[in-house]
Amino acid sequence: MPQHTTRNRVAIAAVSAIAAAAFGVAALAGTATANSVDDDFLATIAAEDIAFGSAAGAIEDAHLVCDYLADGRTGSDIGAEIMDNSDLTSKQAAAFVVEAAFSYCPEHVDTVLA
Repeated sequence: MPQHTTRNRVAIAAVSAIAAAAFGVAALAGTATANSVDDDFLATIAAEDIAFGSAAGAIEDAHLVCDYLADGRTGSDIGAEIMDNSDLTSKQAAAFVVEAAFSYCPEHVDTVLA
C-alpha cells in the first residue's frame, strides 16, 4: 500500500506539469489477460475515477501511452490527446499517463515527470 500512496503523490505532483497541455488517447477495444500489474493499474485508475468500457481497452491504451513515449512524445502531448478523445479531465488524463508509465514502461517515468 505505501508504494501505491507514493505513486499517487507522484501522479498528483505531475498533474500540474502535464495538465496544462493534457489531451487524450482514444479508447481502444481489445483483449488482454489480467495479471498483477494489470490489476494494480486498473485499481489505480479506478481510484482516480477513470472509467473504461473494458479492462482490456484500458490496458491496451496504457500500452499505447508507452508506445508514444518510446516514439519520443511527451507526457503533456499524450495527455492532451487523451482529453481530445475522451471525457477525462486534465487531472485524470495526467494520472492515466503517469500510471501507464509506472505500470508498463517505467523506463519512461522520468520523461513523463519532466
